[in-house]
Amino acid sequence: MSKIIFLITSVFYLGLCFGQANGKAYYIKDINTAFEKKLDSLSNIPGNPIKSLEKSTKNLEFVLSFNEDTALYKEVEQMSTDNNKSIELAKILSGYVGPSYFDFKNRKVIFEKDLFNELYLVERDISALEWVLKKEKLVLNNLTCYKAITSITVEGRGGTEEIPITAWYTSDINISAGPDGFGGLPGLIIQLEKGNFVTTLKRIEFLDKKNKIDLPHKGKEILEDDFNELVKKSTTNRRKYK
Repeated sequence: MSKIIFLITSVFYLGLCFGQANGKAYYIKDINTAFEKKLDSLSNIPGNPIKSLEKSTKNLEFVLSFNEDTALYKEVEQMSTDNNKSIELAKILSGYVGPSYFDFKNRKVIFEKDLFNELYLVERDISALEWVLKKEKLVLNNLTCYKAITSITVEGRGGTEEIPITAWYTSDINISAGPDGFGGLPGLIIQLEKGNFVTTLKRIEFLDKKNKIDLPHKGKEILEDDFNELVKKSTTNRRKYK
């Protein structure tokens, strides 16, 4: 896996000194070493879309816009290319399911998800993930990051699967948020390891004015457990009629 360089300048430290809570954190994704080797073994298969997955993943960029009340994590729009199918596959496999909003006042995360052409606003309590805080720490460009682990259960074609999650967060940035809707830790998530993919902070910018973020209102509100049950039922029904 290629090395990722953190671009954090003295402006970052100045922002912390004045307690700025408005800014934008940019993230990029990569695949882990084990998955990279697996993709290499498939690289000689003609017409296999998986072989371009690594390149497409590296081209993805996401931004977490935040203020003291809310945050929004979404994809940075790119120009249309001939490799759109590979890019869409990279987004899905890397764990990006669409925009995710953090409502710090009401302690919840809201995901915009589409199911059978119907938009849902899927809500999860911001503390729903049972993080286990570890003593391990890692210094990244003068930022002390601490390790936290948890797991999530997902419903796939092969049935229910439990996916381990590892996060490296820093208490130097007092924003309880991170990539792909993961948060609830005592600081910003700098790096997130989920399955075969790693999402890492690329750079961060602080703003002098309040970063305006509007929470979503268009869509059917539903709790995450109820939405997952809908997905599970739809998956089961598809299997029956195959």
